[in-house]
Amino acid sequence: MSLVERHGLSHFRADKQEYRIVYAVTFPIFFAVSLVSRLLPARLRPTPFGNGGVLAVFRDARAAANSVLPYAFMR
Repeated sequence: MSLVERHGLSHFRADKQEYRIVYAVTFPIFFAVSLVSRLLPARLRPTPFGNGGVLAVFRDARAAANSVLPYAFMR
């Protein structure tokens, strides 16, 4: 199912635009999971992480989104 009409754009541009839409919708979810995982005790965390300061939450969320979302666009 495509979120972007493809009649005026090339398929590459349409896929790129669709990826950005899906990324914008799912990034808050990945951010929330990253934030909650930082608040959990170490033994309950879904993934280990190092000390990276406040911006590490954004880095972890971006890394998770960039590693998971390409699977949605496999054909």
